[in-house]
Amino acid sequence: MPSWPGPVLAIGGLIIAVIGLGLAVGRMIAQDTPELEDPLVSAVAIGGVALLTAGLLYSAVRQLRVRRHLPPGRYRGPSIQILLALVMVIATVPTLPFGADAVALVLGEGEVSLPGGVALLVSTQLAMLLVAWLFVFRPRALVALPPLVGSEPWRAVRAGIGWGVLAWVGASLLLLAVVTLLERLGIPPEPETAEQAVALLEPWLVVLAVVILAPLAEEVFFRGVVFNAWLRERGRRWAFISSSLLFAVIHFSLVALLPILLLGLALAWVYARTGSLLAPIAMHATVNGISVALALLVRFEFIRLPV
Repeated sequence: MPSWPGPVLAIGGLIIAVIGLGLAVGRMIAQDTPELEDPLVSAVAIGGVALLTAGLLYSAVRQLRVRRHLPPGRYRGPSIQILLALVMVIATVPTLPFGADAVALVLGEGEVSLPGGVALLVSTQLAMLLVAWLFVFRPRALVALPPLVGSEPWRAVRAGIGWGVLAWVGASLLLLAVVTLLERLGIPPEPETAEQAVALLEPWLVVLAVVILAPLAEEVFFRGVVFNAWLRERGRRWAFISSSLLFAVIHFSLVALLPILLLGLALAWVYARTGSLLAPIAMHATVNGISVALALLVRFEFIRLPV
């Protein structure tokens, strides 16, 4: 398989998709509506996304074929950059029909439909699991790994919960310090999408997406795939720092960038220490679960914050 079709299709599709999305945003601003009613502009954007996806898929399959003859101790899957790009593109597709819901969720105003809320909250996590299974676990690109659950699963879960409580306290204090610093600099921090979701969406959906699915999918992808791939290819230091930085950037939060980065390092450390993916999953779920529980208690006025 020649290498050039993948990059050509991906770059061309990205350019077309950006043009289409730019036109779409311009039309929506001009019409003062979150819905786009121009089928031509929609077709351009969707066509660009399709070409981008085709290019990424071609490159991923080609890299699998080229690397399948590498020794078992090497990472034999597509590059992490291609995997992450595939996750982002695949996750975007189900959300395209829900532009109005996305605007309401980002702004924290209006109503979010149940189908839109489901698509916006779970599409990225499902895309991570799908990409990890299709291009890493199914073709055995990371052979000779220890079992994902480790040798003592319940001990790993207990350790993850304990470390999760400590991590939540540390991350909350650091986040408070960052917010305080920004406020003193005259920069009001914008609320995160997860905070808006807790305020607007059904509690069961928030718990399912943020407390259960997000820890599972993100730990499988960032610790199970990214950390292990870079550990084999670039060494321990690169694996810890780069996988954690990628984990922080993917959350698209400038305010929480440092706390999430340090949380990613802690999750990677717990994974390396226990040898079980259940430990960081339980730790991640504990951090998210405490945050969601407190936010829901505030939302339904079981806890009243000082004004």
